[in-house]
Amino acid sequence: MSRLCDLMAADHARLDELLAQVDPRRAVIDAGAYQEFRKGLLRHIGIEEKILLPAAQGRRGGAPLPLAERLKLDHGALAALMMLTPSAATIRAVRAVLDAHNPLEEAPGGAYEQCEPAAGAELDEILARCEAAAEVPVSPWVESPKVLAAVKRALTRAGYDTSMLDQRAEVLE
Repeated sequence: MSRLCDLMAADHARLDELLAQVDPRRAVIDAGAYQEFRKGLLRHIGIEEKILLPAAQGRRGGAPLPLAERLKLDHGALAALMMLTPSAATIRAVRAVLDAHNPLEEAPGGAYEQCEPAAGAELDEILARCEAAAEVPVSPWVESPKVLAAVKRALTRAGYDTSMLDQRAEVLE
């Protein structure tokens, strides 16, 4: 694997470990662990959206990576899910998106492998920027039919099944 892939895949593993601590089968979800996951995921998405994808696009003469649009749709779906109060349904939806998304970035030929050669001589600076990226401020969770509808739209745009969130809609009605 490349240095960039190693760095970002290690962050995926860290996030997966945090999410695993938030067991949706428990009667009460560990909100503290989920909050750490949430902050880490939003930071990770920020690194990709603000550092990696723009750097690769710049080095490719303005042409985005072939996977960029797909990744951005997934990032939008994940960021939208982070607005919801943690629940078993939310965690299942997050897991479904991550299970489809992470291989697009980590697999041979994936986004990280494509970003590294695009970085060229700037790779060390890009890696340093990734490592130094600050936490993203997060807003309090919101539980409302309007927010749930927005989350479902983001998931639909990204091509994901929203039926796993239907139980949430019943609770909010």
